[in-house]
Amino acid sequence: MERPTLRHIADQLGVSTATVSLAMRGSSSISEVMKKRVNEALVESGYVYQRGAAGLRTSKNNTVGVIVNNLSDPFFSNLLASLEGELTKAGRTVFLCNSNESVERQTNFIRTMSEYNADGLIISPAIGTTSEHFKTLESVMPSSVVFVSRTIADTKYDSVVNDDYESSFLATRRLVELGHKKIAFVGGVPSLSPYVKRIRGYRDVLESASLEFDGNLIRCCPPTRIEGFESAKWIANLRPRPTAAIGYNDSIALGLHSGLQRLGLHPGRNFALIGHENIEESILSNCALSLTEVSRDEMGRLASKVLIDRINNPDAPPKRIVLNTRLIIRDSCTSVVNYAA
Repeated sequence: MERPTLRHIADQLGVSTATVSLAMRGSSSISEVMKKRVNEALVESGYVYQRGAAGLRTSKNNTVGVIVNNLSDPFFSNLLASLEGELTKAGRTVFLCNSNESVERQTNFIRTMSEYNADGLIISPAIGTTSEHFKTLESVMPSSVVFVSRTIADTKYDSVVNDDYESSFLATRRLVELGHKKIAFVGGVPSLSPYVKRIRGYRDVLESASLEFDGNLIRCCPPTRIEGFESAKWIANLRPRPTAAIGYNDSIALGLHSGLQRLGLHPGRNFALIGHENIEESILSNCALSLTEVSRDEMGRLASKVLIDRINNPDAPPKRIVLNTRLIIRDSCTSVVNYAA
């Protein structure tokens, strides 16, 4: 797709290219009304200001962008460390964006990377991202893009993800084997690709065990520790009350762990809890957390390799790598017990 030029914008607005250029630089000689019109036209057309002179730019400049959805989540901070290390070894300079689950911030960073003519992007998409967001950015997106941890349906890009279906399947099956019939699933939202797969794995195990799938046992929420902590009250108030829970990630599970204890529900004693990821704190906490493991180092290594391969071979078929998972049983996972509902 041809990139829009300054001339295209000027002709569209019926003004000179000089006027558009001055408006873009915020010149005081241009009215605020015209600046607004120019800015709206730039956004609508997908225009990107190229910082380097075209005659001086090589086809590759060895810079890549990495967008992480939540850097405060230990899993993603560790994943970033893996990505940055691998990309640096490959001779790439890394620009980082912590979108903090903001689609707007994610979009602005993609535009900025295009301005710098970045060779590629690795993206863990923010909550709420859809294929439409990427379609509107097609004219400015680097040609090499890899999704990591999360994907977006109906897009053409490479991806490296965990086997989220298997993770949930293994966790739910273990709890059912231990006698649990009311199992809560806490965290995540339907727009996240891992959430959809994990709910499917959870549901398939229940149905194969002739247990009713109860939507009232599902709590959607951002996958953060504070949301996990607050969800403990929701679990305690359910009737009949669950005897076990699966956390969307370790942050949710560790928040649940703390909240449940305050309410007299103690994982490993009178409640079973399984998380997902295997961050360092999961084994250091009081009553070590059972979980399904994600190899963040392997995920980072492979996502970096896939991006480099894509930069070098832009016409190759899209790659989709799904990493194996395993269930790690620790103190927080116990068999069903009788206690007052």
